[in-house]
Amino acid sequence: MRVGEVVREPIASLYSTSATLRADRRATVIARTRGVVRRLVVEEGDTVSAGQALAFLEDDEQKIADARARTAEETARRDHERLSGLYERGLVSVDEFEASRRDAEDALHVLELAKLELSRTVIRAPIGGMVVTRHLDVGATVSDGTSVFDLADLDPLYADINIPERHVTRLQPRQEVHLTADATGAKARALIERIAPAVDPTTGTVKVTVAVEGKPGLRPGAFVRVDIVTDTHNEALVVARSSLVAEGRRWHLFRLAEGGDTVQQIEVSLGFENGDLVEIASTTDPEISLSPGERVIVVGAPALSEGAKVRVVDDAENSPTADEGQAG
Repeated sequence: MRVGEVVREPIASLYSTSATLRADRRATVIARTRGVVRRLVVEEGDTVSAGQALAFLEDDEQKIADARARTAEETARRDHERLSGLYERGLVSVDEFEASRRDAEDALHVLELAKLELSRTVIRAPIGGMVVTRHLDVGATVSDGTSVFDLADLDPLYADINIPERHVTRLQPRQEVHLTADATGAKARALIERIAPAVDPTTGTVKVTVAVEGKPGLRPGAFVRVDIVTDTHNEALVVARSSLVAEGRRWHLFRLAEGGDTVQQIEVSLGFENGDLVEIASTTDPEISLSPGERVIVVGAPALSEGAKVRVVDDAENSPTADEGQAG
């Protein structure tokens, strides 16, 4: 059998559930003009900033159109400037002057459109984030609306959880949350970012959004276990869960009596539970108390009874974690 100690330490009350991580912002980057992919600048997994070039299309046709539009605009602008001088001296009619003005404006609009088409041969990131998916290879033909990349802003990641209304009163923004990845066991710290103001009448739950802090290597779409700290007792008496024995709805443990050769059965009321640790809220007999440092049986307790003789081979250290020992 093994023996552990009663210790005084903080223990938290947790509300546990599960959720799927998501990126708060996602964007599918599309081509805004037709052409052939000439060069890809980024690959899946790369981090990009807003406005960064991601890919280049062949742009020979757009450059020619831009040059022609630039020449036409310069010609129309000079003609209009020349006619403006003549108009001021009364040498041309109002109709001729207005026609030249409209031609200059139309040429400018054509030039602006040509510049826009040329600029669209460079495909840029609309948001900062990570390249999640690349849809095309070099040499692929695209048209207006063709998907090229999927981007996601992974800092921070978010999880939406639905919590029963009775628990929400204990929550508030910036409250700490613990996440554990289901697949890898990786742990991360998160904070409550916002709490929905309304209760879902169908489920009786409230939507709570948590944001993952830092960059713990978690991915969007990952399934995680969520543990929300709803309260903390800073000076709790804590024992290992394995030291507790259930009898119906009652709980008891076995404390080594003075001298360490027999055990005393003590009925207890439980407080907060957190993993392998349990808080002892009180003993049911007011004349019996537990104190930090007292030793309790943590493995094999169900086989014992009040007053059973034991022989401890190795004492416990100052932790509810069990140490090696024997009872017999």
